Amino acid sequence: MINSLSQFNINKLLDSFPDSRRILIAYSGGIDSSVLLHLLCSIRSKLKQALEVIYIDHGLQKESSDWGEFCRQECIKYNVPFALMKINESCPENLSVEGWARDKRYSLISKLVRKNDILFTAHHQDDQVETFFLQIFRSAGPRGLSSMPVIKKFGDGFHARPFLIFSRKEIEKYAKNNNISWQEDNTNCDIRYDRNYLRHNILAELDNKWPSYRKSVCRTINHQKECLMLIDEIGLEDMTAVLYKNSMNLNIKLIKKFSIPRQKNIIFFWLNSLNFEKPTSKHMDQIMMTLINSRIDKTPCVNWRNTEIRRYGDLLYASRIINSNDLNLEINWNTKTPLNIHGETLIANETFGRGISKTTIKDAEIVIRYRHGGEKIYSNSIVHSKSIKKLFQEHRVLPWFRNRIPLIYINKQLAVVPGFCIDKNFSANENETALDIHWSGYDKVIQPDV
Repeated sequence: MINSLSQFNINKLLDSFPDSRRILIAYSGGIDSSVLLHLLCSIRSKLKQALEVIYIDHGLQKESSDWGEFCRQECIKYNVPFALMKINESCPENLSVEGWARDKRYSLISKLVRKNDILFTAHHQDDQVETFFLQIFRSAGPRGLSSMPVIKKFGDGFHARPFLIFSRKEIEKYAKNNNISWQEDNTNCDIRYDRNYLRHNILAELDNKWPSYRKSVCRTINHQKECLMLIDEIGLEDMTAVLYKNSMNLNIKLIKKFSIPRQKNIIFFWLNSLNFEKPTSKHMDQIMMTLINSRIDKTPCVNWRNTEIRRYGDLLYASRIINSNDLNLEINWNTKTPLNIHGETLIANETFGRGISKTTIKDAEIVIRYRHGGEKIYSNSIVHSKSIKKLFQEHRVLPWFRNRIPLIYINKQLAVVPGFCIDKNFSANENETALDIHWSGYDKVIQPDV
């Protein structure tokens, strides 16, 4: 058993990353990350990974730029590449400063992480214990109470916390024995922040009464991790059973065959597998009531942070928040150049006998618009015009995407709904030079066969 940080062989942990070639060290200048930087630099000759350091300036304290300069100088001393990234915005009034700063920090760092990179942070045992208690106060289940993992996926790489088995006292001892310099953050004593209040006002009292409470809490955390492993194994099996065909949509009829706890676990596991934000208990209750148990003719939505779940028919769909688009937007399009709209692409490929006749669009004004309601189009296959609304219904277009599908107007007349229909006045005859228009978003807006 390792009982001293000076005896810690971090290479054993690094053996878990045989394809990694770069380590990013999250460095704040505080004692914890300063010890981590020293430890990794002391064994640099034995590492197969290159070391780099990143400092995030949150701009929350007036000293933050001075801390950044301190970190830069330390990296010069260690001869380690250093990068500084600054957050140039303020925390919204309705958010926790701690949580907001953490999310922003990881969001910035994730942009630097390449495939198989390892992000190292210096979270230690005391941090882990604090996280456990904060999760209790938030009414967390096993997922929250399992606290911080030693290793987890992070973007295209990994996030490692090698110090979780070591206490703050052990880190302080290592720093003293190795004459390590660091910066003190006075806000660590500000009990207006939840973690600091817990640390100074509650856990300090526990330490007086039960000095070994950290080890007991860590054992409980490990029990929660084992419980979570079992829950995830069941979740994978259950989710596989309710996935619709080859899609990542869930079949509500099949979900409802399970008990309520397993239904909730399926949804948790599903969202996690898609790398979406996990719902709170409140949102999970809304999902169960509003989506799982809603009428089939409804299209309800439950959303939180950057995630939303919708029901259409008997299927559940999960996605990032779909922002409303400007229905009055009009875009002139030169068909010789691909057009990017809302993350999707319109391309016009020259061909014969398929698509819109090039003769009909010579010197024409081609404009992209969105559906307002009442639009109609004439197809070669029908005598009378058909409304776009009915066209989308027949093709099972998901309702929340119907106003985001580009409509192509030629000289102010609706000519093409890409992937769905071409007006017969613009449709190419056999062997006639034509433009075949492809919209990359087509498959994403169609409901699978149910």
